[in-house]
Amino acid sequence: MKKMFKDFSDHKMIQKSFGWIKKNLDPERSYIIFENDLNKQADSIFSETIIAYQYLKKGGYTWKKVCDATDSKEYLVIQIDPGNEDETLGKVIGYGFPKGTVYYLYKAET
Repeated sequence: MKKMFKDFSDHKMIQKSFGWIKKNLDPERSYIIFENDLNKQADSIFSETIIAYQYLKKGGYTWKKVCDATDSKEYLVIQIDPGNEDETLGKVIGYGFPKGTVYYLYKAET
């Protein structure tokens, strides 16, 4: 099994690209990735005031904050269990990410 990050649960920000993220996803896990283009909006998706972080903590989810300074983008990569990806995505989206935030859903290979 391929590990996505050395310590996925530490919630610290790392400097990497979207390409790096995609190459390092574990195919046996599912992921929600939120992308924020800082050229289009100043609000950061890394702000702990976003209520989604409380939902993620309460649900025991693990995530990583990834910043791509070259492209002025930030990514919140949330590891989720395979099976109910669409339902989980719907719940997380409902917890107040800034308008214009793009999301990607990667489902585990079965």
